[in-house]
Amino acid sequence: MRRPVLDDDMESALDDIQFLANSENRVHVLAALADGASTRRDIQDIADVPRSTTARVLDDAESREWVASEGSRYRITPLGEAMLAEFRRHRETTVAIHHLGAAIDWLPEPAWELDFRDLRSARVTTPTETNPTAHFDRGMEQLRDADGYRGLTQNSLPEYMRVLHGRIETGELDFESVLEAGFVDAVRADPDRAARWRDLADRTWLYDGQVPVNLHLVDGTVLLWLCGEGEAGDDVVAKGLLESTDPSVVSWAESLYGEYRAVAEPLDPAVLATE
Repeated sequence: MRRPVLDDDMESALDDIQFLANSENRVHVLAALADGASTRRDIQDIADVPRSTTARVLDDAESREWVASEGSRYRITPLGEAMLAEFRRHRETTVAIHHLGAAIDWLPEPAWELDFRDLRSARVTTPTETNPTAHFDRGMEQLRDADGYRGLTQNSLPEYMRVLHGRIETGELDFESVLEAGFVDAVRADPDRAARWRDLADRTWLYDGQVPVNLHLVDGTVLLWLCGEGEAGDDVVAKGLLESTDPSVVSWAESLYGEYRAVAEPLDPAVLATE
């Protein structure tokens, strides 16, 4: 298959990207100019780049109209500032994608609204050969220490609810949850689970529809379950757990929780009555 012919704008764009990507010194020199006009010596010192390299980068950047000179002083142009900002943004996004690795494949659809750069410091826990339940263990660790909890989930693990219920009863945990309404049928079939949820009916809401994520807001941390197909290909299983304390991620999770909480109905304990 023949490669598509690139137009002039695309060729120029790729050349600009390559110009910055091929040398970190070029990025350092432009960054040194971002705070204002400077002499070559000042730029060299700030960027920590050799004198000959500084001169070459400035000449090349000036030929691209990213830098302008007035006498012995240089300043970055608006075009140069835009190129530097967008290059850094793209690089940070790529770093975040590499950091997430396979977790990208398991992100729930609403999480694609996030800026990947905000996930650069996210912690991802996945099963290992020595600990196939590492992600569940990590989630439990966070819940055991929590002071506040809000959940937006399709279901709830019995082991988690035993811990949460016990901490709520002793007044250690401020709890609130929005559940997918269909979950009630599964809970009703188990008297022990049904009893726990009846105790929490005054702080639980049911969403009449599909909840597209399984997330917990635990104090200032977002716990987001990463799900994918099981080995049989016909079921969905938890592949890992993503944790983030990034303010933008926390804000996204709080907003998403609020949207579903606003249209959910309070849980009627009578619907959990068992025979």
